[in-house]
Amino acid sequence: MAREEGTALGQGGLSLGVAKLFFLVAGYVVSVALAQLLSPTAFGQYRVVSDLVAVPNMVLIQSLLFAVSRPMSAELASRPLEAARPVYAGLRRRGFVMALGLGGLVTAVFFIGADLLATYYFKDANTVTPLRVVAPIPLIYAMYAVNVGTLNATRRFHLQATLDIVMAASKTGLMLVAAGVGFGLGGVLGGFTGASLLALTLSVGFIAWSQGSYRQSAATGRIELPGMAKFTGLLLLFTGAVNLLVAADLLILQKFVTSEAQKVLVGFYSSANLVARVPYSVMVAVSLVMFPLIATLNARDDQAQISRYVTATTRVCVMLLVFMSSVGASAAPEVQKLLFPAAYGQVAEELRYLVWGLSGYSLAVTAAWICNSNHQSRLALGLVGAPLVTVVVAASVLVPRSFTGGAAMAVAIAGAVGAAGALAALHRFYGARLSLGFLIKIAGAAVAVEAAARAWAPAGKLAILAKLVVLAALFVAVVVISRAVTLDEVRGLRRAR
Repeated sequence: MAREEGTALGQGGLSLGVAKLFFLVAGYVVSVALAQLLSPTAFGQYRVVSDLVAVPNMVLIQSLLFAVSRPMSAELASRPLEAARPVYAGLRRRGFVMALGLGGLVTAVFFIGADLLATYYFKDANTVTPLRVVAPIPLIYAMYAVNVGTLNATRRFHLQATLDIVMAASKTGLMLVAAGVGFGLGGVLGGFTGASLLALTLSVGFIAWSQGSYRQSAATGRIELPGMAKFTGLLLLFTGAVNLLVAADLLILQKFVTSEAQKVLVGFYSSANLVARVPYSVMVAVSLVMFPLIATLNARDDQAQISRYVTATTRVCVMLLVFMSSVGASAAPEVQKLLFPAAYGQVAEELRYLVWGLSGYSLAVTAAWICNSNHQSRLALGLVGAPLVTVVVAASVLVPRSFTGGAAMAVAIAGAVGAAGALAALHRFYGARLSLGFLIKIAGAAVAVEAAARAWAPAGKLAILAKLVVLAALFVAVVVISRAVTLDEVRGLRRAR
């Protein structure tokens, strides 16, 4: 039974991982396409507005999703069907009350405060309309999160994954159509709002279709529901720190803009920042697979297996991050030339720093999710909080001096702090060990990639693609030959046994 449960959770985690990967690819498609369709200044404004609204959006959806899913999953698993029905309904009601309160507050702040943000932060009156267009999204996302949390708790993982895919596909289509017909930044962001409303509508239909045995036809009297407020408060802090960490450099960079030329540089920098988020985004999918497996092992009180699993996870994560970072950093000029107009190549050096820094963030956030899975929320918050404080302080000092170069350097410094903290915590609390031999092998693969990249400077896009494939193959070959990480270790991430 335990093995079947672990397999089911692994399959569910895999379907969510696939959906998140689709969401990631769609997000990059729309951003790269918008860089071609919009001016650098407009593209920079799009990225800053998107990051600004993404912080509360992701805080709301992640916090409310888990605030509904975690207690509901536990209660439905421990109660007979008749007792579970009112708990199911009661937790959903509570979730919607929280969604209306929190989401409504954020929406009101964006809508009412659009003029102030446009005047004192963006220093551009043209951003008032885009800010008001995206203002409804936090409320929509909050309501959506309750439905997604319900699907997660009742293990309707494929429906949850379908919602992610529909959201990504509709957002991409609507935004690109708006940009293509010249609707401007407000119209482009209106596509985002429309896609979120479509996803919410579809989630209501999925809930109605999948309620099944939990449907109630009559009230059953007063019932005791598990608490949500304390758990939600911790999640709000954690997810807020995570999303601020990823967005901090771009948001701080915008704060120090003083000229039209710097607005253009923000657009260029945002393209490098976008590319550098690839390792981080890929690791989010890995975390979705790990979260339920570690939670399952923790429920069984199998600390020895948790230690072995976390050690294997850490090795694979470090290998993946160094793989993506070494290829991206060594071929930074070619990556910029491949994805964006020629002028965006100015920030190739910034991309080198950013890709390693964001990889450090990735390791810190992955370690934090492992801690959350094992009910160590304060440790998780500390792992994310340390690099967040570092990047805010470093960027505030370096950006006025070097602008985009200073922002990228701040991310690199904060990423190093986050990675060091993550490895130390995983070793101290879970016994995860990275041997010196493993580190030497991974470093050797990265050095080989850097040396090969310096020896080959292709010009055409096909040649650039070929170079990236060769660099990736070289890294993999060194890892396989040295047996730094084996295929069995990678496969083991899907199993909790």
